Amino acid sequence: MRMILISTLLLLPACSGGLPWQSDAADPAEPDVAVTVAPDDDVTRPEERPGRRGDETENTASDGDGTELGETLAGLGSPGESGRWLRTGLVDAPAQGRVVAENGASVSVELRPSGREPGAGSHISLAALRALELPLSELATLTVYADD
Repeated sequence: MRMILISTLLLLPACSGGLPWQSDAADPAEPDVAVTVAPDDDVTRPEERPGRRGDETENTASDGDGTELGETLAGLGSPGESGRWLRTGLVDAPAQGRVVAENGASVSVELRPSGREPGAGSHISLAALRALELPLSELATLTVYADD
């Protein structure tokens, strides 16, 4: 019985990495790999990597003329609908256009009719809202242009 107790006491510390009287050659807190270069501005970021789709990196639309349709207050539309679109009462039929935010950012969108009055507000896609760099949880004042 005494032998089992002594064996248990000697083997129990072995489960935690070794016996108390043994010293480790390497400190387990030290990493095995040395970092020699810290990331800085020369590191390629995901936004800059080649092969990204153009619609994700294109944040602004061309500042062509177009016909100004008016201003609208827009909130986030259905996140399940892909693409860059604005569902608004400012159009009666689907059309291509662009929206300009108060911060000066603009993006090309598909203008979709909402069936509501022009002043009833609009819904904007998640992709378009992100391209405009606007908060997702706030309403945004947008100027809407139809392409000629």
